[in-house]
Amino acid sequence: MNRFEIFNFTVSGNLFIFFLLIVILIGTSFFSYKYTIPKVSNTLRYFLFGLRALILVFILLLIFEPVYSIVHKEKIQSGIYLFVDNSNSIAVKDSSLRVKQINTLVNSLSKINPENLKILLFGSKIDSMTSGDLSGINLSETKTNFSKIIEKLNFNSNHINSAVIVSDGIITDGIDPSYEADKLQIPVFTVAVGDSTQKNDISIYNIVSNQIIYAGKQTQIEVLIKNFGFGGKISKVTLYEEGNIISSQDVILNEFGLNRVYFNYKAVIGGEKKMNVNVKPLEGESSIINNNKVFYLNILDTKLKICIIAGSPSADVSAISTALGMDKNIQVKKLIQVSTNKFWNDIKPTIIDSSDILFLIDFPSGNSPYNLIDKVFSSIEKSNKPYLIMISSGVDLTKLMTYEKLLPFSINSANRGTIKVQPELISDNYSVYFSNSGNRKEIWNNLPPITQFAAGFTNKPGSNVLVKSNVRNINLNNPLIVVRNLGQQRTFSILAGDIWNWELQTADRYPEFFINFINDIVKWLSASPKNKQFSITTDKKTYFQNEQVEFTAELYDQTLNTIDTANINLLISEKGHKTNFNFSHQGNGIYTLSYTPSEAGDFSYEGTAGINNSNIKSIFGRFSIEKIQVERLDTQMKTNFLKSLAKSTNGKYYSINDYSNLKEMLIKINNNPAKENKTTSEFRLWGNAIILCILICLFAVEWILRKRAGMI
Repeated sequence: MNRFEIFNFTVSGNLFIFFLLIVILIGTSFFSYKYTIPKVSNTLRYFLFGLRALILVFILLLIFEPVYSIVHKEKIQSGIYLFVDNSNSIAVKDSSLRVKQINTLVNSLSKINPENLKILLFGSKIDSMTSGDLSGINLSETKTNFSKIIEKLNFNSNHINSAVIVSDGIITDGIDPSYEADKLQIPVFTVAVGDSTQKNDISIYNIVSNQIIYAGKQTQIEVLIKNFGFGGKISKVTLYEEGNIISSQDVILNEFGLNRVYFNYKAVIGGEKKMNVNVKPLEGESSIINNNKVFYLNILDTKLKICIIAGSPSADVSAISTALGMDKNIQVKKLIQVSTNKFWNDIKPTIIDSSDILFLIDFPSGNSPYNLIDKVFSSIEKSNKPYLIMISSGVDLTKLMTYEKLLPFSINSANRGTIKVQPELISDNYSVYFSNSGNRKEIWNNLPPITQFAAGFTNKPGSNVLVKSNVRNINLNNPLIVVRNLGQQRTFSILAGDIWNWELQTADRYPEFFINFINDIVKWLSASPKNKQFSITTDKKTYFQNEQVEFTAELYDQTLNTIDTANINLLISEKGHKTNFNFSHQGNGIYTLSYTPSEAGDFSYEGTAGINNSNIKSIFGRFSIEKIQVERLDTQMKTNFLKSLAKSTNGKYYSINDYSNLKEMLIKINNNPAKENKTTSEFRLWGNAIILCILICLFAVEWILRKRAGMI
């Protein structure tokens, strides 16, 4: 490994002026000590002159904000990463043949350069293996996550010249990595292995519905049904609630393979409802276990009262209030400032107390009185009101920073300069909170820029960033949308203004996007539990066979301080059989537990926290395990995805039956395995405490010498 460094020293401002000022300051120092009273020795005079010049130059340097940087360059060895798909979908047909084909390919590529070839198995995670031991390739993984491959390639990009992925291209976990793969700086070669035949089958592809709806209000549930080989045939589709039939429809299956079936559903009472849709099997189906799909709905009983508090009238206030007004189960009240102590329509601040959710838009502004700001944030702190806060250019950051402890983000400075930023969706994070069409990247990538403070923000521990800011495809590492669900408090933050532009931009192509975006925020905020010190949740509600269920428990005392010394027990029940488990403590009041059921079915659970010889019981929860394994839902090889992945990275697509020139291409690319890695370290001298200490010491030395010499 060869390593060398380049040193740079830069200052802000005009270099000519900088050097001119240095000359002037040195000259000033010289004339200061050309004549002294009393007269001192030349040695002392020249020493004091040099000391004064050094002090003044140091001060000038600090004014011009000097930056000392070191560029480290090193030659490192890089090679090939070979990813082998070990998932069960490949083994559906001719599993022994598939394993043999994969082993032959791995052995062939291992001969290129064993020292620079790294073999990794992937499924739900990525594991290393040695080239000499291929026993780990058993096609037993229950999930396939391609996004982890792209993450690993990005993280180790300096050590990789090329990558090979051997897979059937079926994604059953994580997100489609195509967008991130476009940014890779190394070629990725894909080798397709699996079953290319399309089986005659009917399956429920997806169910689209609101995750939270209101009792007494009719909503629509959309069921997408895929079929192959049954075009023109008739089947029955049935919607169930808690095992009871709600509605049935006879459907003529489409020749093109996709049907959309709509059910109208109205819940009578609130609570969590287990729903499922079933498609009646037809003769000749290859599998009938994918004809049924389970999902859950949260039903809210009461009408929500939302108070919009705005520092001034604005287009954002208008757009958001219009979107909220589309839902008849929401009562909107507006407290909008038109001057320091005057509000639109003379609405009184007392409406804050009776509101369920607060929307803070352009608030607090420069005109917002402190008694109103105190009332708003006191209501949030003492009553644990869920709220949305939007930080537009009209917000007074200095006033807001006073209440920063209640925010899920930190304000880096009160600088009021603004920039135009575009949203960059973090799909994995966003999908956890909102699962409808609003989490589609193609919508977010085409939204217009909005206005954000250039000072920037930082998300606090315990909060999650759903959307980041970027400028012209350059990631600023600034959060744009931050959420926090901590104890009894839920907060949704939009750290920019002018989102009314999003409504205009999507009005034609995606007319429901903005309304759904605002209403999803309301539903998430309104789901905030009241007075819940102890809660246990699962990462989702329905699972496939052999899929791991992740439990998370949160525990707080009466003042919402975390409790880290509890013993939390979980009792899981299924068909009368009960099993006990203990949670593991993760810190900050968080406890976790992983559980993999052996059979399909409906499960319930109850948790108990033991604290100082007393127990606190959580509410009951439920989840379901479907009979089918996710790897068996769709087993047809996705050659188009593999071809697209290879093409987007300047790689090439191959079949497991014909990869004749793959070895030669890898040898050519890896002919020179050395790559240059460059890192830059910056030291901002103007903000360094050591420099300040040196200046103080220099001043002190000069003062002491002058005093001892009796100089004026």
